[in-house]
Amino acid sequence: MAKDRGKPRGIKPMFSLSPVEFRNSPIAGRGVFAKRAFRPGDVVVAYAPRQRKVGATDPEAVAAAETKLTLLSGDRVIIPDTTAPGGWLCNHSCEPNAALYASGEGRIQCSRPIAPGQEVTIFYGWVSHGEPERDPCLCGSPRCRGFINFDLTDEDATHVSIAPGGEAVMDDVLRARIGEYMTYLRSIGQEQVGEAIARTLVRMKLRTTGSVVCAY
Repeated sequence: MAKDRGKPRGIKPMFSLSPVEFRNSPIAGRGVFAKRAFRPGDVVVAYAPRQRKVGATDPEAVAAAETKLTLLSGDRVIIPDTTAPGGWLCNHSCEPNAALYASGEGRIQCSRPIAPGQEVTIFYGWVSHGEPERDPCLCGSPRCRGFINFDLTDEDATHVSIAPGGEAVMDDVLRARIGEYMTYLRSIGQEQVGEAIARTLVRMKLRTTGSVVCAY
């Protein structure tokens, strides 16, 4: 039997098989959008399909941290190659439908059902020092807090003592303020941000008088 020598079939490029697409977002810049439905627990997309890892104290990691696109994985820092789109493009939301996991190569994992066409969002969990309006939030969620960052002040640091072993111990005043935020964090499954707050408070207590702690 003669082979069919008609018009060759087109071959779809590999990226068409991706379960997500990267396009302009109504929140900010480019975002990540689902091409199919995702259920809680599903891996949506890799954080950075192309990346390099450097030590957490490497000068390159410190410089890259200024971009806020780095991801700490163990004692290494993942720096995404921004020429390759990935989960690093996910926008922040105060009511996210996915979460960022730092283990291994880093991944975005569904935390609430995501429908086809819906934007995939995560909670950034940034912590700042003395910059209360540093990162305005544009997520549009009914639960939007107005700003992405949670700001700690020099006044907050006066309500903290450092226990043996380097643990931050808050008094009742600060515990009440942080407790309100922690209640919100637990409601969206992001209570691990409390660890970043505690680490920042310790650094604030140990800093040189008058200096500012850089915290994300």
